[in-house]
Amino acid sequence: MRLSLIILCIVLFAAAAGRYRAEASLRAVEREVALLEAERVAKGRAIQMLRAEIASLENPDRLARLAQAHTTLEPLSSAQFLTADDFLLALGDPSPNDTAEIENFGGDLGAPSRVSAPTAVASAAPPALN
Repeated sequence: MRLSLIILCIVLFAAAAGRYRAEASLRAVEREVALLEAERVAKGRAIQMLRAEIASLENPDRLARLAQAHTTLEPLSSAQFLTADDFLLALGDPSPNDTAEIENFGGDLGAPSRVSAPTAVASAAPPALN
């Protein structure tokens, strides 16, 4: 009987020690979770502040004031726009390869084409675009 009582006391002591260790580790994990949650909330607030700051920096009225104060930019005038015919005149006649590509796509030389525009822009001299 005495041996069984000693074994029972050892088992109870081991169970109490195991429960204490489990409870201590649970408290440590709960503290870590609380710290992480507080960090998440703080970072969420920081993100909200940064988004508000970006919104104020990207405000069109603010950008217009800055552009007016620091640049000589002006709205486009109708004289700055080119029609497709003006564009072709400024760049010269299309090359024979461009003509063949336009005809293969069912277009004519007078109409603007997606095929000829990149080729014409790439081959244009800078003074022709001014």
